[in-house]
Amino acid sequence: MKPQLLLAPLQSYTDHHFRNTFQQVFDDVDQFYAPYLKLAHDGSIKPGPKIDVLPENNPYEPVIPQVMAATASDFLLMSRYLTDLGYTEINWNMGCPYPMVAKRDLGAGILDKPEKICAIIEEILPKMNANLGIKMRMGYESTADILELLPRLDDYPITEIIVHARYAKQLYNGGCDLERFKACIPLTKHTLCYNGDITSVEEFRELRQIFPEINRWMIGRGAVIDPFLFEMIAEDTTDYPADRYEVFQEFTDLLLESHLNHSNDGNALNKMKSYWEYFAEAFDDGHKLYKRIKKTKTLSDYSVVVNEFLACEMEYSFED
Repeated sequence: MKPQLLLAPLQSYTDHHFRNTFQQVFDDVDQFYAPYLKLAHDGSIKPGPKIDVLPENNPYEPVIPQVMAATASDFLLMSRYLTDLGYTEINWNMGCPYPMVAKRDLGAGILDKPEKICAIIEEILPKMNANLGIKMRMGYESTADILELLPRLDDYPITEIIVHARYAKQLYNGGCDLERFKACIPLTKHTLCYNGDITSVEEFRELRQIFPEINRWMIGRGAVIDPFLFEMIAEDTTDYPADRYEVFQEFTDLLLESHLNHSNDGNALNKMKSYWEYFAEAFDDGHKLYKRIKKTKTLSDYSVVVNEFLACEMEYSFED
């Protein structure tokens, strides 16, 4: 069975600029998720994520938006905004691990409070006018939290549960708890999706052997590091296309152009630098390239560094 591949909602990375550019160049993503909406201190929806989900900013494949909330009233405020835009499914973010978020019962910080989670679900489901999905970690201080929560979620009509196989206080340190994820599979009737540390075709193949029951796979950091990853997984190959560097250059050029259409040169340059912190990991000596990119002061300097690097990579690939 062909795996279903999902692009994770990575705050500051997989926004509409990235999603739209990706869809102009690549294929094989079955579902896109937008990074979470969250309320500001004054109770309004923060403007960046609010703009990100506007229909005019998402002209390609349908997107599933996320919200991050610790109360039913906050959730419903954001869900009303989203359903007014035409969205029919909303994903509840219970996965963000960062302490400033988690200490307020937001993101993964709520996972050790199953009673509160169930109370929120019971209040929002009759009122939200959309289907509910969940993206979660396995727990807050331990992956054991999920063992209590998952069976209780069977009481509610949830479209899917995406599980990042770490607990919150790990952040992104240490490995994923594959044994705990496997133990979760018989605990729920809901569709489970695996998320965590899929950065290569080889890793995906290993995970698929470990979890033959799972057919939905969410990829985040691995897809930003290497935008070819979805295509290579779908085709079950470790070989890059012959025009790898030309395609990647088209992708980065279009991504820069998208940011320039909505921002000034300085902001666009800073965004590209942040992307290259990930992109560089896909190349030999990428850390040296990233250091050079970080030092650039203008878009012209940035373009020279990137174009020279990719031209050299193209030349070496022809020689091979």
